[in-house]
Amino acid sequence: MSDIVPACGGTEPISVINGRRWQYVFQPSTGRHGYLDVDNDLITWHRSFHPAHSPELELCAEPPLPERWDAIKQPEEMTLYW
Repeated sequence: MSDIVPACGGTEPISVINGRRWQYVFQPSTGRHGYLDVDNDLITWHRSFHPAHSPELELCAEPPLPERWDAIKQPEEMTLYW
């Protein structure tokens, strides 16, 4: 985890949200973004997580990419005729 840097080219400031300090971070080796809980040194990598808007996703793991694709695939023979 030594390659984690503040997002926005290293200029992302630390923000206080709901009484806790958060920083939006980037991991260049994987291309992932996440939120670092500065007070507890924990990172939430879930793309839908935001400390103010979706705190219920804190420390949740995002499903692997193939599982996300399967969840949004539509049946091939779906007809759109009335």
